[in-house]
Amino acid sequence: MRPRFAVIDAESGLTVGYCRDVVGLTGDIIVETYEKVIFQQFVFNEEFIGNITMTKQSVYNLYIAILNDEEKVIGSYYYHLPESYIIHKLKYNKGNFNLELTGILETKPSPVELRLWELLKGALPLENNIWKSFSKGERSGWLNVTRIHSAPNHSHSSRLDKRGEVYTLDGEYISDFTTFFIALGEAINGHGGYYGFNLDSLSDCLCGGFGAIAPFTIHWQNAHYFLKRYEEEWIPKEMYNRCSPQQYFMDLLTILITGGVNVKFFYK
Repeated sequence: MRPRFAVIDAESGLTVGYCRDVVGLTGDIIVETYEKVIFQQFVFNEEFIGNITMTKQSVYNLYIAILNDEEKVIGSYYYHLPESYIIHKLKYNKGNFNLELTGILETKPSPVELRLWELLKGALPLENNIWKSFSKGERSGWLNVTRIHSAPNHSHSSRLDKRGEVYTLDGEYISDFTTFFIALGEAINGHGGYYGFNLDSLSDCLCGGFGAIAPFTIHWQNAHYFLKRYEEEWIPKEMYNRCSPQQYFMDLLTILITGGVNVKFFYK
């Protein structure tokens, strides 16, 4: 069985076990006020069992990790158990079984997000602008997936940030601020790359640790298409649209420019 998910102990960082599928990861199985999660075809990691120094071990803070085709972690969701799950070193299920736990999911991925993770699991590179044909909901899901995907792959202390690079954004595919951040992350960090999902997170990325640090240059082609489309689709009640598209656009430019980014506009 090739595992698709791993269960990781948040305290020790050790992998508790692996499973083929996770039912309830979207928070769709509710038991009173908690989410029930079923780890199908779960098998304990023998290395974890070997590291239990006593006859039993308790775990209660977990990460439900998504594995790629090479069985490496590409993203994870935090899962807190209100009561400890006790694992006995001398007496535990040594075969595959369905492990059922009840707890609290810090972040609940949507079914769309779970489907989009499949795009990041393969060894082959993604196509350019693969997200251009996505629906609005899929684009929001893709931005969140890239944000989570970036977490295990960067370290503020060890990741080398590029300086002085030029990144090109094609306004043909940018229709709102979600697609702007998707395009920016892809331009800087490649397919499935991440570089912020709103103004605050963009400011954080400019501080370093996310692949590029100022000074660098953004060549934004046909930005007028983006602003025109966004005004047409603008929904004032959306959480991140508490100001007009024009004001958000100016706030975005202010953060980039004050952060040392040179923004140049090109029109075709």
